[in-house]
Amino acid sequence: MRPGDRGPQVAELQNRLREIGRWLYSGPSDGDYTDRVAYSVAYYQSYMGVHGDPTGVYGPNTRKLLEAQTSGRDRDHGRGHGRGHR
Repeated sequence: MRPGDRGPQVAELQNRLREIGRWLYSGPSDGDYTDRVAYSVAYYQSYMGVHGDPTGVYGPNTRKLLEAQTSGRDRDHGRGHGRGHR
């Protein structure tokens, strides 16, 4: 995935980045691969020493490592049933 992409897979990526830490990505999980998401992916790639994917692009090497470290669930909104605020 890359900037300009949209959809549920992008929202999952946003959740995974936030799972690593809000220092890495603190934006919304809105399914929009913005420049902010690309910057976070690029920072993660540099921080973890990911090679083989273009900078800021969520390619197979970045995906493999990030998926091994995270669940992809949005921790801030419970386990699928919390639509309201706590």
